[in-house]
Amino acid sequence: MPINLSKQTSLKWTKQSPSRLYPELPRPIVSIAHEFKAMTHIVSHSHPWSQLCYSCKGVTQTETKEGIFVLPPEQALWLPAKAEHQQRLKNSGSNRSLYIDPDWSEPLGNKVRSLTVDPLLKALILEIANWPEQYQQTEQTDRLVRVLIDRLAIAPSNELFMPTIKDNRLLPIIEVLNNEPANKLTIEQWATKVGASSRTLNRLFNKSYGMGFSKWKQKIRILKSLELLNEAVPLQEIAYSLGYESSSAFLTCFKKQLGCSPKKYILK
Repeated sequence: MPINLSKQTSLKWTKQSPSRLYPELPRPIVSIAHEFKAMTHIVSHSHPWSQLCYSCKGVTQTETKEGIFVLPPEQALWLPAKAEHQQRLKNSGSNRSLYIDPDWSEPLGNKVRSLTVDPLLKALILEIANWPEQYQQTEQTDRLVRVLIDRLAIAPSNELFMPTIKDNRLLPIIEVLNNEPANKLTIEQWATKVGASSRTLNRLFNKSYGMGFSKWKQKIRILKSLELLNEAVPLQEIAYSLGYESSSAFLTCFKKQLGCSPKKYILK
């Protein structure tokens, strides 16, 4: 079951096809700048080349067969060749995509990954993103692409991901918490509602998500908070809308989940 990590809205999504498709890439790496309007939905597609998607502004949600990847500003998503994916931006955004010949990107593997971007990797991405499509390929440009690949290969994965699951015992819980993240029902109360013991439910959450119910609930709240932070919603309002007793409780949970303060994800 895909989880919509965006705040609920009555606005309709505007469907859009991928901006550019090639029978084959004209260079080992091709850069494209994307400027998106609010409520943009890039329909499901795949391509024979690999893609690095970097967010300059706004929060992008990318849905794959594995689940939902959340891409806030200054973070990146690695999409290997032939990976089916679709993307949604509830608010306006600006991304940079690097399309990479799969022969060059082989060291990066064949799994979709959210990547933490350090200052050096950011500088490499933005430098190459400025190259024209038909740039002059030289030893120097090839060397820089290889440095990029090397840095991507060692970039740590981040926690901005929620896998898709299909267990019918968990689906009612997921649906309610997805739409009502402030819901305070305990695992014992949910057990009564869905007809399974609390121990069984926690076991299923650990099997599906690698964490128990309590940690899963905190993670979905934190992932949902990223768009609100991007919209400059006051921290206290975010905290209460997600079910926290105070803004300090939200701050503590955010730091514990993502290893940094919310300020990193607030656009100036």
